[in-house]
Amino acid sequence: MRIAVLRAMMIGVAGVEAIWGIAFYFRPELALGALGRLVLDPVIARQYPLYIASVALAYGIAAVSPRRYVGVIWICVVQRLVETGVAVIDWRTHAIATGAFFTLAALELSVACALSILLVTDRTARASSPDTLDLRDRGLVRMLRGFGGLELFWFLASTIFVQLGSRLLGWKLQDPYTTQQQGIALLIIGLVSILAASHIARYRVLVAVPVASQLIGIANSFNEIHLGSIGWNVAAVQWTIESTIAFAFVWFSRRHLGFAVRPPRPSSDLAG
Repeated sequence: MRIAVLRAMMIGVAGVEAIWGIAFYFRPELALGALGRLVLDPVIARQYPLYIASVALAYGIAAVSPRRYVGVIWICVVQRLVETGVAVIDWRTHAIATGAFFTLAALELSVACALSILLVTDRTARASSPDTLDLRDRGLVRMLRGFGGLELFWFLASTIFVQLGSRLLGWKLQDPYTTQQQGIALLIIGLVSILAASHIARYRVLVAVPVASQLIGIANSFNEIHLGSIGWNVAAVQWTIESTIAFAFVWFSRRHLGFAVRPPRPSSDLAG
């Protein structure tokens, strides 16, 4: 029964993330208006909701099998707590309206508490056999850990050390609130990547999350070109880096994805 409730809750969380991302992407003025804010930076207003898609994907995967992907559900709890903490700071600095803050905090803490209680009482986590890693697996583990660490760095550079992040990227910080929200999405992508590295055989499907984030980055470059924040030359560099990372993830994980090239089986004549 608890697993059914967990599945339903994760479907709901994934759906809310997806709907919020779609609403934010197509009508950012309405999404930010619900929080008592204005669109201050069209680039980040289009970029942030794209990365929500990777978060929704991770939670959708967890909804398919809550027992198998229990780690993702705990990451969802972490997200709810981090978003509540950031909301407190935003409320105290008048970045969001009081009514929006209390509504947001109540929803986030309710979901976090409900998921935590269900996970603890159901003892969803189960023992699993250790990974048997070949050379491709070791490369995939290193990639996932490195990528996850990089995403955690950008999370810090988007939420805490925001000025440092803007200097490193060479762009003018115009909307700290939406930048922080994007940082939380990067936190989830990073944590999911590190979780996937902890047990490739069990969490192999989660490789789709960092791959999706890179494909989203490629799509976002078109937005930036359209809005005039970057030129085609910069976009070409971004496309090269992001497509290379996505391809490398797929290449290293191809054995687990079911399309690795296997040696031909011996014929009956040769075997006999």
